[in-house]
Amino acid sequence: MYIVRFPFLMIIICCLIAAVFPASAAPNVLFLTADTLRSDYLGCYGHHCETTPFLDQLAGQSLVFEDCVCETPLTFPSFGAMLTSLYPRMTGTSRNGLKMPEDIPLVQEVFKAAGYETGCVQSNWTLKNRLSGLGRGFDVYQDNFHDKRWGIIKPERNGKHVTDTALALLAGRDKSKPFFFWVHYSDPHAPYNYHRDLNRTGKQLWRLNSKDRVRVKYDTEVAYMDAQMARLFEAVPADTIVLFVADHGESLYEHNYLGHGRRIYQTNMQVPLFVRAPGIQPGRTPLPACTIDVGPTLLGLAGLAGPAGMLGRDLINDPPQAGRMRFLETYGGAVPKLPGAKFLMGGSGPMRSGIVHDGWKIITGGGEVELFQISADPMELKNVADDYPQRVVEFKKLIQAWQKEHAKGQTQVTPLSDEDKSALKSLGYFE
Repeated sequence: MYIVRFPFLMIIICCLIAAVFPASAAPNVLFLTADTLRSDYLGCYGHHCETTPFLDQLAGQSLVFEDCVCETPLTFPSFGAMLTSLYPRMTGTSRNGLKMPEDIPLVQEVFKAAGYETGCVQSNWTLKNRLSGLGRGFDVYQDNFHDKRWGIIKPERNGKHVTDTALALLAGRDKSKPFFFWVHYSDPHAPYNYHRDLNRTGKQLWRLNSKDRVRVKYDTEVAYMDAQMARLFEAVPADTIVLFVADHGESLYEHNYLGHGRRIYQTNMQVPLFVRAPGIQPGRTPLPACTIDVGPTLLGLAGLAGPAGMLGRDLINDPPQAGRMRFLETYGGAVPKLPGAKFLMGGSGPMRSGIVHDGWKIITGGGEVELFQISADPMELKNVADDYPQRVVEFKKLIQAWQKEHAKGQTQVTPLSDEDKSALKSLGYFE
């Protein structure tokens, strides 16, 4: 598939749009994101605890997509897919630590070319600009953080620090321009802090087994993030367009697995996604969404066209059909130590691949084929591959054809400092 890699024409078009429509008429857009947030831990997606009162309220003002999956369960590859609307395999960014090529257009570049003030507050080490290359197109890319979780490791900027930094960004913005701001919270990412005052499960840690303790800690991290987002919104203009999404989910011992990156079960792949904007009727939709739709949707909400070659759909103006087929991959979360090894692994095949389609899901790789009827078995408890051999054959052929059509791009090697290695190791992404 042809990809437009140099956005000169796109920038010229956006500048013409900006000249015709004054900046004051353009809407403010907030790209609000969460790291490692599975949808079923939000009340608006059915969680039994009142963990997310703010996000539930925001969802009540939004169009909520009940069925959204990410393309890969890793932070940088997932956000790279959102901001390019291309699959990570195509941009050579299938793992954390593999930098986005400079000639691939990013959504924020379109906003900037259209006269927007662009800013970002980051919190996850894998998204630092020198590692990811995602700072391109932002007037401010605030990734200067060195927080030590538990006083030992450095994976993130916590929610309070994110909100404080974002509030300063909002206070200092140029009000003669519309803004496109990306604010990212990482609190649900392991290792999970325990926020005793935000434990709304009714369970005491000392009474629980080790697995249930992890789940309660995760729940309180989600509640902490929600409270910090509520603080942020005290300063967000009321008419601001908001798109909220997570990069991926988290397995909390389902399928005997804790974490993300190496499995593509629904707990890792299904993410919350909702959009609040003037003119959009709040409600819920079961239409099949995926995170490569985020870029075209953000641009469409602002009345902007994306660069040619984007593969996602504008979920508001060009929604997908009910029978849409969605493809999943993971290459594992680990960043190899040696640059040469990293380059070779960047060009290697996926650890696991899959398709979600019309209530069915197939997973290949890992030594077996798994087929689930997720419409009836959402937690993927029963592998029915032996019962539907023809469906397995058809799905496997579709995966092979999709991989052939979406060729792998060239991997960009990023040298890692000792601090990078320490941080990535603490996040579970370094071998």
